[in-house]
Amino acid sequence: MKSMTGYGRTKYLDENIDLEIEVRSVNSRFLDLRIKQPYYLSFLEDDISKQINKIIVRGKVDVNINLVLLKAPDMELNEEMVKTYWELYKNAKDLINTDAHLPFANLLSEKDIIRTGKTEIDEDNMSKIIMTTLDNAIAAHQKMAVIEGNSMKEYCITSLTEMSSALMRIEKEFPIYKQEIYSKLKNNIEDLLNEFIKEEDHKKLLLETAIYVEKADVTEEIVRLKNHIDKFSIILEEKSELGKKLNFILQEMHREINTIGSKFNSTKVFDDIILIKEEIEKCREIIQNVR
Repeated sequence: MKSMTGYGRTKYLDENIDLEIEVRSVNSRFLDLRIKQPYYLSFLEDDISKQINKIIVRGKVDVNINLVLLKAPDMELNEEMVKTYWELYKNAKDLINTDAHLPFANLLSEKDIIRTGKTEIDEDNMSKIIMTTLDNAIAAHQKMAVIEGNSMKEYCITSLTEMSSALMRIEKEFPIYKQEIYSKLKNNIEDLLNEFIKEEDHKKLLLETAIYVEKADVTEEIVRLKNHIDKFSIILEEKSELGKKLNFILQEMHREINTIGSKFNSTKVFDDIILIKEEIEKCREIIQNVR
């Protein structure tokens, strides 16, 4: 079980480059991938996207590639520009009749005095370094995602245990409740109508009472909720694509406990019904972050 939240960072350093890659993700319904990298690495963007897609299938993912080229670029002095600026400098001195001196560093800082050659990149070698470093960053990211996923899994298991215990108490209490409402309705009908109806009609009323009580039965809902809890536990042990399956089961569990709560109107099980609802909601919040 993996969380959609994760973080991984790796570095690579040699005499030519200082490279750092970060992979960061949070939960999202679909894969939302954003890559931030130097413009001269744009030739790798498709490869990076494919590499991420192989491992991370859902989540909002940010990949930051910070690359510093340590090798100094080729530089040369623009001799013609130096001469031109120097003539302008001398003319300015003569014009205002001054002996002031222009710092030589100022001259070199003028635009186009120093020409910088284009930095050449060995794309094949750079590609190997970046993709290897990216793999390591993804591996670190996945390690964190698994650790967090296991933590969420343990929480869900504890939550399922709480729900199962509460459901057992509800199931144990229901036959007593069912007999109570049948006896209460039967006695009320007999008290109200015994003197005014025939024996045949009396039997019909008792039959209607039994039917009413039967409609209040929650046995099927309890059985279905048990099955959903068992199914949830099984899917928790699967390796991938758990989030959508678990979320669907939680929706069904919520429906069943709502029906039980509406039918089984007893203060004796009120706390247990609330407990199950709360645990379902807690699991729901957690599962939103599961891959």
